[in-house]
Amino acid sequence: MADGAPFLITGDELDPAPVLAAVRDAACGAVASFVGTVRGNNDGRGVLRLEYEVHESMALRQFERMAAALTERHGIAHFAVHHRRGVVPVGGIGVALAASAPRRGAALAACREAIELLKKDVPIWKKEIFADGSHRWVEGS
Repeated sequence: MADGAPFLITGDELDPAPVLAAVRDAACGAVASFVGTVRGNNDGRGVLRLEYEVHESMALRQFERMAAALTERHGIAHFAVHHRRGVVPVGGIGVALAASAPRRGAALAACREAIELLKKDVPIWKKEIFADGSHRWVEGS
C-alpha cells in the first residue's frame, strides 16, 4: 500500500488524491472512490454551506471497523476515508473514500456500502445552512 493516512478527519480542504494513494497496491487491478461535495440546492432551497460536527476519536475507530467489515464482506485489499469537520462551502468536498481490490466489482460494492455505513453509523453530524438564514440538521440514511 502507498504512503498516506487511510483515516483522517480534518478542518482543512480535502483533496481526493491522498485517499486514492492510501489504497493503491500493485496487487490490485481496481481502485474505486466516492467524493461527496456540498450542493448549492437541496429540496428546492438554496444552500450556503454545511457544518460538520465530529466525535473524532469515535469516528476514527468506526472507520477502522468499517474497513474490517468491508474487507470481510467484499474481499477488498485496502480502504481509506477522509472527512471534513467544520464549515464546508458549496462545491467543497465533505468526504472522500476509496477501496482497492483485485477486481472492480469488490471495490465498487465496498465504496457504495461504505458511504451508507458512514452516514448511518459514524458520529458525524451535518447541519445544512440555507440562503434564507435557516438551518437544519441532516439525518443519516
